[in-house]
Amino acid sequence: MLDAISRLTWGHPRKILLGAFLFAAVAGFFGHDVEHHLKAAGFTDPDSESEIANEVLADALGFGAEPGLVVLVRARDGGVLDIEDPEVVAEVARLAEEMRGADYVGRVVNPLEEPVPGLVAEDGRSVVLPAQLTTTDLEDEGGLADESVRERATSDLLDVGYGGFAPGFNEVNDQTRKDLTSAELIAFPLLGLLLLLVFRSVVAAAVPLILGVLSILGTLFALRVMSTFVDTSLFALNIATALSLGLAVDYALLLVSRYREEVEAHGRTAEAHRRAVQTAGRASLFSGLTVAGAMAALMLMPQRFLYSIGAAGLTVGVLSAFMAVLVVPALLVVLGPRIDALSIRRGPAVSATSDRWHRLARAVMRRPVVVAVATSAFLLALAAPLLSTTLTGPSAQAVPPGQQSYDVNNYIEDSYGRALVEGVSVAITGDVDDDELLAVTSQIESVEEVRAVAPFAVAGDGVAYATVTLASPALESPAQDAVREIRDIDVAGGELLVTGNTARFIDEKDSLVDNALPVILLIVVLTVVLLFLLTGSVILPLKTLLMNALTLAAVLGILVIVFEHQVGTQLLDYPGPYAVEVTSLVFLFAVTFALATDYAVLVMARIKELHDTGLSNEDAVAEGVARTGRIISAAAVMIAVVFLAFAVSPVFFMKQIAIAMALGVLIDSTIVRGLLVPALMRLLGEANWWAPRPLRRVYERFGIRESG
Repeated sequence: MLDAISRLTWGHPRKILLGAFLFAAVAGFFGHDVEHHLKAAGFTDPDSESEIANEVLADALGFGAEPGLVVLVRARDGGVLDIEDPEVVAEVARLAEEMRGADYVGRVVNPLEEPVPGLVAEDGRSVVLPAQLTTTDLEDEGGLADESVRERATSDLLDVGYGGFAPGFNEVNDQTRKDLTSAELIAFPLLGLLLLLVFRSVVAAAVPLILGVLSILGTLFALRVMSTFVDTSLFALNIATALSLGLAVDYALLLVSRYREEVEAHGRTAEAHRRAVQTAGRASLFSGLTVAGAMAALMLMPQRFLYSIGAAGLTVGVLSAFMAVLVVPALLVVLGPRIDALSIRRGPAVSATSDRWHRLARAVMRRPVVVAVATSAFLLALAAPLLSTTLTGPSAQAVPPGQQSYDVNNYIEDSYGRALVEGVSVAITGDVDDDELLAVTSQIESVEEVRAVAPFAVAGDGVAYATVTLASPALESPAQDAVREIRDIDVAGGELLVTGNTARFIDEKDSLVDNALPVILLIVVLTVVLLFLLTGSVILPLKTLLMNALTLAAVLGILVIVFEHQVGTQLLDYPGPYAVEVTSLVFLFAVTFALATDYAVLVMARIKELHDTGLSNEDAVAEGVARTGRIISAAAVMIAVVFLAFAVSPVFFMKQIAIAMALGVLIDSTIVRGLLVPALMRLLGEANWWAPRPLRRVYERFGIRESG
């Protein structure tokens, strides 16, 4: 296949570039407005108990049992709100009526008209108008309700604020859109500068940017198509941009560097072109497919956030790999010597063999046991905090300071308690009489963390519900323990279902654990198979899995140290919450694993190539590390810059993800590739290349190798 690609790109480069241009035009035309077709977040499992309870209550009541949003009404001067003043009463009534006409709003309670306790502040400075929504998707359609309420419920007489889960999530959603633009404005100039320094010419530096733009446009188009068939998360746009730029840098740097190396040996000939495509193109192709496979595994998850990111990652991996082996070689042919035009500096190219990396590899292989043990111990020490981490999830804490709902939610919690925005809804279905409902109420009241239980009310045929107030914040351990105790209560003749923010968080964690094994198995199988087809060895894929696991564990451990133990959070302008977002762990597992395998492929492909020429295992390792050292370290720094650009986001889980991805590529490109790879390959010796005879025959038939 690579022979055919090299002939095609050598013989018809302009046709290929024209095809790429047409692809970009079509993808850009259909995908440019993709964000308007995507949904926010999507952290919940639609088959979980909390979501089923939401559906049951929404069907019975016509709206959700708990307020999706709350409008806070105060006097403009911040003083006491005179709720006896006819003008104030009329204005509050008007606001409530405007809210009732908003999108997805099913019921609004006005405490000045209905004697509902707890909706007028004890200090007399405010009243709240809670709105129960007709949608159960508070993360997306709840945002539309929030926007509609904000547009309608405004006042020239009173101070009006908007709080609750839906407004908070809507503001996080809007902030994420802004952060994507901010990150691009930061990443592109910095990346362009670094590309100039690495590629040494303006023309060559443009190649990865062209490749990245093609990948981004193609992925946006794919997400637009996907959104017509299944709900797709807005957060997929962030990974599409970051990963596209990262892989574009990797593959363009690898191909351009190898092309320059071959031109020095063979001149600007078809032979130099063929060898560059077969070697660097082969590594890029396998790398892209391993990244695509690791990311595709997330599509097994039921959460919209995860399967959307998985689809985006799959698309990016495949597009980046195939665009790299088609577009970059075609560009190199068309540009010819002009690839080095507008040179800005002299000196050794990144493709040149690095004496420092060569000396490091030799030094490591002289003491492989010491280096392997010390390096592994260091990475495991970094990973140790994972054993006692605190997890968090979507809640009012996700709203960064400075957003309108941040202050409103804090005020509501201080003045009204947790029932308004963090209440626990208990639904009972089935043929249950009043005595049984009283018995259940008594059992719920006996749970230590419970502070109040509203009387059960009939929601519809065979459905009763009540709201429970807990003493602790929704995502803290005591609240979770209380919800688990409530769920364990038996109801004679019926079924008890619990929903609310605490229940959703518990179900989210359980769903991630329940679905993790198939995801892990798929990633492992795809990685082993692809690396076997690359190397012909069964040992090297297993060793790669081990090193990837160490990288991942170290990254997540550092995440705990920084964001839970607050080491360095001042430098990151991080206000909390001081815990690790649970869904991010699954996302980071796939992305870190994918990028670590990406680097493994780039190194292993070169070592394998050198070993096949007759070099001993040690010589091939030393020479392979020396020849890829500059390339991988340069690519890692540039990818880290792209990821760190997303750390400007004030949204806490976006900041955590950005820092972790940057750490992953830096740790893997230095500690793992510089120390663990040569140490373990020296210890295993020629056994690195072992495979049982039946698998050797499989490799001879299906493995992709360079032609002579």
